[in-house]
Amino acid sequence: MISILWGLMGCAILIGITYILSENKKAISFRTIAIGFILQVILGFIVFKWSIGIAFIEVISNGVDAVMQSGQEGLKFVFGDLADKEGPVGSIFVINVLTIMVFLTALIALLYHFKIMQFFVRVVGGFISKFMKTGYVESTNAVTNMFLGMTQSAISVKPYINHVSRSQVFAIMVGGLASVSGAVLFGLVALGIPIDYLLSAAIMSAPAGLMMAKLLIPETDELNDSEWRNVDTFTPTGGEDGEKSTFMDAIIEGSRDGVSLTVNAAMILITIIGLVALIDTILGGVGSIFGLGDISLKMIFGYIFSPFAFIIGIPWNEAFMAGGLLGEKIILNEFVAFTSFSDMIGQFSDKSAAIMTFALAGFANVGSIGIILGIMIGIAPKRKHEIQGLAFKSLMVATFANLLNGAIVGMFFF
Repeated sequence: MISILWGLMGCAILIGITYILSENKKAISFRTIAIGFILQVILGFIVFKWSIGIAFIEVISNGVDAVMQSGQEGLKFVFGDLADKEGPVGSIFVINVLTIMVFLTALIALLYHFKIMQFFVRVVGGFISKFMKTGYVESTNAVTNMFLGMTQSAISVKPYINHVSRSQVFAIMVGGLASVSGAVLFGLVALGIPIDYLLSAAIMSAPAGLMMAKLLIPETDELNDSEWRNVDTFTPTGGEDGEKSTFMDAIIEGSRDGVSLTVNAAMILITIIGLVALIDTILGGVGSIFGLGDISLKMIFGYIFSPFAFIIGIPWNEAFMAGGLLGEKIILNEFVAFTSFSDMIGQFSDKSAAIMTFALAGFANVGSIGIILGIMIGIAPKRKHEIQGLAFKSLMVATFANLLNGAIVGMFFF
């Protein structure tokens, strides 16, 4: 009972803050908010309490493990013993965690090429649109975020971004930041993060992002979805006009996208982790001069974000560690945060580990703001100032959506 009340309190605080900051409280569709919240709770129940749901997630998790093992065969062929985590060299991050995304991005491209993903997106996107009373474009985009990165998911509705309402533009931005793409998700699995939690977080991010976005910037335009129902999801291997491509094109282009994703992730991690170490060295030196001991960014983040960790269900004796991870994720990125989390996961209770997995599973960080601005402005340059004005609002709301997922999951540990 305490877990349920604690979780509800956390949800109420996060929703309440967003409501207070809402641009137009009178325009809020409380049906959209209620349905979005109910969908999150149902998904949480399915994952943690419903035997059939748990079995279903377990089947999917085993399937993902099989896919990962298949990808490992390619790594072993190319890198030999370096790809063996148990070998004499041990686990090499760029090979065992990042490079697997090349295989997985190509696999996702193949699923799009054969129209498998499109069918799923249409069905689930249509379901969300119907029951949450949200636009078909933003709903479809929310579903693509489960599988694609925020760049590709925005491109999935590229023809319409110039024409949809400001509220829908905001929902698209929030959805991208609140989600974690399929390829990155598999990279996190390679870190040792439980796949069942990550899969559930990816699914829950769709209603969570839409709900919180519609709370801060509610729809004020009349929705007319009849002209949007022919929206087609972006095929990574096709041209802008849906040019025909072969399955080999899908493999080649998907692999190239994966290489780009891997190189970019490695590049950013090298720079960010190096800069963090430098800043920690400087802070530590300053702290020793003034007799303050070892000061670090994680320590500072821990103090700033520990109240947020506490309200979503993390016990106070673990809230400082959790706050540091939340800070790393928001200021740096999710890979840095999950890397730290994987090293200290044993210091958290099972409940706290589950909550943190959901709270960290999203692209909501300062660096991603630049990415989302670049793609959205590139697609709709005439809406540049409007999109720029939504940037940090979308970061806040996406962060709250991830925290809300964590609070809901914590309710089911009783």
